[in-house]
Amino acid sequence: MDHSTLHITFEASPPLQQSIEQFIDGMLAAPHRCHLEQLDALVAPFVDEVLSVFFKGPLEAAQAKGASARLILGAMRVINRSADSLVGRLLKNTSVAEQLALARYFSNLRHYQQDRLYVAYPLCPSMAEKASLVFQASLQGEEDMAALLDVLQAINDGAITHFMDNSVCCLTLGRVNRALVAAARVTICKATASATHKGLPGMEASARKAVVHYFDQMLIRFDDG
Repeated sequence: MDHSTLHITFEASPPLQQSIEQFIDGMLAAPHRCHLEQLDALVAPFVDEVLSVFFKGPLEAAQAKGASARLILGAMRVINRSADSLVGRLLKNTSVAEQLALARYFSNLRHYQQDRLYVAYPLCPSMAEKASLVFQASLQGEEDMAALLDVLQAINDGAITHFMDNSVCCLTLGRVNRALVAAARVTICKATASATHKGLPGMEASARKAVVHYFDQMLIRFDDG
């Protein structure tokens, strides 16, 4: 993991932390054995937690209700259905080599700080600087909606790349499964873009400020970065 810039992070819940560590530790201890049971116990909670962090979390922080909240929660349900269908199909037949690749993948996502396990991915340096500046301006009452939407879209794109694309790269896919992944990605991208570009502008200014504060708290530069 690149520690030279700000990361988008969330602290793994105790059950998710346990699942991540059990899968990684199990693969490292016995890399030639099948660990499908531990992988299966990890992936569904991981997807649920990612969706909760990126969708439910901002809504709860903003105490958002009405059309914007319904739109964002609707997008979350669409993504959840798409992810569940994809996970169920792709993971059930993973080889030991693919499981080992997934263990390396989760190792790259996890990071410890002050004895806490964070799931994190880096923003590119230019976007990290922009995010910090745009968030601080918004929190000080100088909202630039276009810039804010650009930053949040970059965060969404990063989540899709690091949580979906990079995990799928660990798998060997046939033609049918590649088509299913591509279709699921389109669905997920459309849903996240709709939630951001329609949901956020429809909120009250105070609610948007709460959302900005929520994501600003997710920006971390790790101690060894």
